[in-house]
Amino acid sequence: MISTHKFSHNRHLQRCLGILVTLLTLSQSQAWAEPSVVLPEPTQIYELATPQQLTIPPQQLGEVLPASESETVSNEQDLLAPPPINTVVTREFPGMWQMRVPIDEVDSLYATYELKAVNGQSDGFSSSDRTNQNMRTHVEALPIVEVSRDETTNTAVVEGGVRLQFDLSTAAVAGEYGGVLTVTVNRQEK
Repeated sequence: MISTHKFSHNRHLQRCLGILVTLLTLSQSQAWAEPSVVLPEPTQIYELATPQQLTIPPQQLGEVLPASESETVSNEQDLLAPPPINTVVTREFPGMWQMRVPIDEVDSLYATYELKAVNGQSDGFSSSDRTNQNMRTHVEALPIVEVSRDETTNTAVVEGGVRLQFDLSTAAVAGEYGGVLTVTVNRQEK
């Protein structure tokens, strides 16, 4: 009976609670938006609270062009050289999802993420205007953090998120890019 319960619990955790689909949009024309997301605190064990859509603020000039107060050139070739440009822009979304779990499972949780462009290709976003154009994006899991603890129910609320690294050198066109980010929350067996 106990082993069946554990199997059912793992399957439940993997299948029912492990998937979060978040539509991510990268827009050049939108106003600056606050990257933090306010989620309702989950009330049930293994309940996953997530935003259905996450709008990523557009890149700012300071992210693409390195800060430089002045530069000197020694010849005409240096004067005509293109300015240095950051081709990778990094954004963090630490509180992208929350889940209520038993306290004894907090340290055994981990999340994995998969990113697919709207056009179905992996590891990036695709242009909303020209779906054959992609921008590679690296997804890195941020640590899962305990947010609160309820000793009466012996549960804790944990949250996790991602670090996205946009490779601007692979974006052939400007504009909005979108994709689907899937997160799976599992626990390591002890």
